[in-house]
Amino acid sequence: MSEQEINCSVHDCEHCDCEKDKCKLKEIKVCNCNGCHCKENTICDSYKKR
Repeated sequence: MSEQEINCSVHDCEHCDCEKDKCKLKEIKVCNCNGCHCKENTICDSYKKR
């Protein structure tokens, strides 16, 4: 199985390779933080600020 590349442009996340706009993680989970179930409120569960 080949490794998956995950596009990411969240440059204040420690897992983002800003030069390539790719996530350094091989796998991510997403979550809906405040229960709204709106697409805009869905974020990467691994998000951590630098």
